Amino acid sequence: MTKVLVGTLYSGENEYEECLAAIRSQSFQNFDHLVIKDLPELEAHNKLYKTFIDQADKYDLLIKVDSDMVLCSSNLFENIVKKMMESPKIDVFSIAVQDFFSGELINGLNTYRNIVRWDFQRKTVFVDIPEVPIEKTLFDQKVLAPAAIHCKNPSKIQAFRYGLHRGLKSIQKIHSTTHWAFLEKTWRNFLRTKDVRIGLAVLGAELVYAGKFTKADVDYTNPKLGEMLDKYKAMNNREIKREILKLRFRNFGLLPGDLRRRYIRYLRSKNL
Repeated sequence: MTKVLVGTLYSGENEYEECLAAIRSQSFQNFDHLVIKDLPELEAHNKLYKTFIDQADKYDLLIKVDSDMVLCSSNLFENIVKKMMESPKIDVFSIAVQDFFSGELINGLNTYRNIVRWDFQRKTVFVDIPEVPIEKTLFDQKVLAPAAIHCKNPSKIQAFRYGLHRGLKSIQKIHSTTHWAFLEKTWRNFLRTKDVRIGLAVLGAELVYAGKFTKADVDYTNPKLGEMLDKYKAMNNREIKREILKLRFRNFGLLPGDLRRRYIRYLRSKNL
């Protein structure tokens, strides 16, 4: 019978208890659950993937369910295992999740076969990209999606950090346009919903574009994040919108979107 390692990384996310409850309620129960708490992001991911690789003779699959994800179905693990067993040429199975910030489906919940490997020497904010050819990855946005709700009820610091992280990703050399487009959707979602937490995510990205944060600053273990948030966390949605607009204007906001992205990426490349 297929044996699964479920990996969860936790750094203070609001959804943690609900995430655990959804995992415990799964109809498929032949899994061990590894929870890694309060480590910097790269270190946490490396620990998870090295554990999986070191025990490849014990586990057939790794299902990564971060603590900001709440699974939508009690049959999800059962369906993932079935799909992977039916698809021996697929090494990574990525199922879209419903994202709170953008209001849309995004790629999110990933399953890995035990032959997958990662580059542990990587120096990038993309800490979880495996060394797998694209033809061995299956993306599902219709059948099992949404697999989970992503950031169902984020705290303000969780939302702010998420925006910082996405902002850094949006000016990397790879996947830049995808993350830039995501943040533009998040900005529009903030204008629609007026949710302060969505605004704080957009604000975090704009602070990255302004050069206020580097990739060394985005872990919960770095006090700079909380210190910067103190300036904004009492603001209402109108005040946050005003701060975002000021930063967008200063961050070449009058330029067409893609030209703005490329110019900011050029200026901030030293932060990546």
